Amino acid sequence: MALVSFDIFEYIHDSRQAHGLRAQDYTRYRRFCAHHLRTVRKAAKLPQGSTAGFSKLNVTSENASSTLHVEVQLLQAERAWAYAMDLRELHSRTEEPRQRQHVVQRLKAAVKAAHTLAAIAPGFCDARTALAAAAYWLQMQSQLRFELQQWEAALDSAALAWVITDRLAQAGSSHFALAHAMLEALDPIVRLAAYQMRVSGAQHATPAAIAVQWYDSNMKGAEDRVSATIPEYADISAALDKLSAPTGESVAFANELHWRGGTVSFASQELAAQVDRAQGLLKAASSDNSDSLDEMVAAYRKVGKTARRCHAESAVAAQKSQTAALDALLSAYAAVQLYSVCVLSAIDVTQLFNEAQSIAHTCGATTNSADALLGWLAGPCAGSPLSDDKNAPRQPGLAQVVVCYDKIRQRLTALQRSVTEMEAKLLPAVRREIRTQQIADEAVAAEAYYTCLRNYYSALLHASPACAQYVDSLALLDIVVTENVPHATALTAQLAKRDLPPSEATDTEPWLRNLAPSPDKIAQASEAAETALPVVRGLCVGASENTKAWVHSPASRLNLVANTLGKSASVPQRVPHLVDFTADFAVVPIKPLFYDLAAPAIDFDMSTINAQADKQGTSKLGSIIGSLWGSR
Repeated sequence: MALVSFDIFEYIHDSRQAHGLRAQDYTRYRRFCAHHLRTVRKAAKLPQGSTAGFSKLNVTSENASSTLHVEVQLLQAERAWAYAMDLRELHSRTEEPRQRQHVVQRLKAAVKAAHTLAAIAPGFCDARTALAAAAYWLQMQSQLRFELQQWEAALDSAALAWVITDRLAQAGSSHFALAHAMLEALDPIVRLAAYQMRVSGAQHATPAAIAVQWYDSNMKGAEDRVSATIPEYADISAALDKLSAPTGESVAFANELHWRGGTVSFASQELAAQVDRAQGLLKAASSDNSDSLDEMVAAYRKVGKTARRCHAESAVAAQKSQTAALDALLSAYAAVQLYSVCVLSAIDVTQLFNEAQSIAHTCGATTNSADALLGWLAGPCAGSPLSDDKNAPRQPGLAQVVVCYDKIRQRLTALQRSVTEMEAKLLPAVRREIRTQQIADEAVAAEAYYTCLRNYYSALLHASPACAQYVDSLALLDIVVTENVPHATALTAQLAKRDLPPSEATDTEPWLRNLAPSPDKIAQASEAAETALPVVRGLCVGASENTKAWVHSPASRLNLVANTLGKSASVPQRVPHLVDFTADFAVVPIKPLFYDLAAPAIDFDMSTINAQADKQGTSKLGSIIGSLWGSR
């Protein structure tokens, strides 16, 4: 016979919220339980009355086999519990002793029905359902012990109920928030019982912390004492151990994410296992092994997918119950999503950066050596269209280097958007814990640094013998030196002023270091651009008239520089300039530095201008209209 799986917490929560308890109407809820109990008994073939008379039919371990039998016991317990709560409200107004005795009797009936379910559930239900039944019984028993002022027994039952519910959630329960919403009813019991038992530190601790402290210090290893109030304590402890470690081994990971100097706790044990595996692959992965890289990327994508699923499930639960535990859970899953996005973005940036550096090194144009730059600008590189060596292998060219840095900037822009979206889902405490604002600032600083490199290599591309666009190259280099480098330096210095721990752990290098450029890297890019400036300026001065033909004939100037890898599907066909204009637009440098360079190349046709002016002045009527409305 297949074991029965039944979500007890969701069933009870939905029934209570839909049938009266949203408005604290216990009478309506009790009537619903009584009516629905008759319907379920009839469906389970356990009717207790007929035209012939009354016949008592109870759910036992022999006849229990379906979810209907679970519902019968739950409805019996809920009916008695709702009646007890209704009588308690009446007793609070009248304070009659008989009503209090009636409350105790109804709670005993609820405990009896719940205990019957907890006793027979292991025989026909799965382990999770059986433990949920035990937690429900312990909740009822804690309320009964509290009403009888048996403080130690009430605290034992409430603490064990909290531990069971939390353990079920760690095992992957999708209704963690619903279970903890029910446990919030035990908060006053835990606080008052802890006060009566003089539990140290209980005055300033949360009920959840008090329950865990009591369980660890007063229940573990005290089976003889606890068994006096909870006879099934040994069986419940064994079931908990079996649920936590099905293979008999201890769990090697906790439901926590340690990131950026902070710790984020969540409920899903499945997600915890995936995070642990992904972090292990991140530490062991090598940039030379493509298989390990693919496995690492797949692992982090799986982490993000699972975190999104858990967040969606918790959001569905939020529509039914809004609790502090649910808010913390939603924030934790959003933080795990952000962690996955950041690591995947860092991996993409690192791979693109390594690809760009490899291509630039192959071309001989890097930011590491001024001599290589001067030699590269002096003539065509091997394999280029202008090279004399026809047998030399064709080089990728700097066009793809610019494309790589454009892709890096796109990744960083997308990362900033993701941080903004996820930050809205995080609690303020979690934002401070993982420093989300610093993540966004680091992405902005990294984007500024890669903008320097992008414009630098774009300038080299314009100054290459294949393009010979020296004026554009000079303008780009000037932008790098006067705008990009100071901006990146200021952002990096602003990050360095903050008295915060490093943004990433050292064991994740080299994957995440490219998201936080150092001042040395920025200084190296600045030095390379300053070295290239006089070289390109000399090319501008000594350029032939053919290189300046676009000034006299704007239509002859290409708006886009062709990419030497244009046939590759993964590379854009053309690399854009800093600003793109139409073909009939003559670009004139706007910086004062270039006025003396542009003036000799601009030839104003004064005869045409004077002829047009004379033509407009010959007509008297045109002069009158022009004086009124302006000349065309």
